[in-house]
Amino acid sequence: MTREEFQLLRDYVYEKSGIYFAENKTYLLESRLTNRLSELGCGSFEDYYYFLKYGGDKVKDEIINLFNAVTTNETSFFRNPPQLDAFNVIIQKNYLQNGLAETPLRIWSAACSTGEEPYTLVMLMLEMIEKYKKNIPFMVYGTDISTKALDSARAAHYTNYSVRNMDEPMKRKYFDEAEGVYRLKEHVKRHVKIDFMNLMDTNAYKTYRQMDMIFCRNVLIYFDDKMKKKVIDSLYESLKPREYLTIGHAESLHNISRAFKPLIFPGTIAYQKG
Repeated sequence: MTREEFQLLRDYVYEKSGIYFAENKTYLLESRLTNRLSELGCGSFEDYYYFLKYGGDKVKDEIINLFNAVTTNETSFFRNPPQLDAFNVIIQKNYLQNGLAETPLRIWSAACSTGEEPYTLVMLMLEMIEKYKKNIPFMVYGTDISTKALDSARAAHYTNYSVRNMDEPMKRKYFDEAEGVYRLKEHVKRHVKIDFMNLMDTNAYKTYRQMDMIFCRNVLIYFDDKMKKKVIDSLYESLKPREYLTIGHAESLHNISRAFKPLIFPGTIAYQKG
């Protein structure tokens, strides 16, 4: 991949997805797109770029393949426990101890990848409902830009690596295991709606208004400051007043947004809409 080819494809990926590849990530973009050249019979990355720009009706399908190629899907169940503990505290304090919610809770896992995060949130909700003996209705929405990841999320079949943070009683409670494959039980799956969404698409946020909690973890690291501000502003509008946003533990809203109030929890920060 020449420097000119990298710049053409980097800018195209950014325009369509908001994902930004820095100059030192040329090798990464090249490795992720090499298979697309082979599949399409393109002789060079420049040919692939011009196919994306001027390929007519076929481009729509290829953009989906492009998204699948450039996205990172590293995740697991019960990832980053301090953030999940903060989620438990917020739900307990606001909905389980201080009265019932007037409407079903709406929780959004933006960039849900292969589904471990939204299904983890369901398990946390079910555990709290069982503990407090309060049947609070809720729905978790899981969205992602990768259709390949979403197919895996819908199937909800996982490896031992994905459930490595769970103890054996929890695994038995929420999965059926056979030959190293953990199949999520239907009573968990029915609380999650999985769908495609591009966080660049401002109109798509209309489907995800009036949220009580949004998880958008380990996403901002792939965006430049301009895209970070666009996404955070849109997520802000998607939340109900005084409700909560969780971002990745290594991410920050510093210099991105002052619209949220940071709330300090042990080992993590949650952000409350003003």
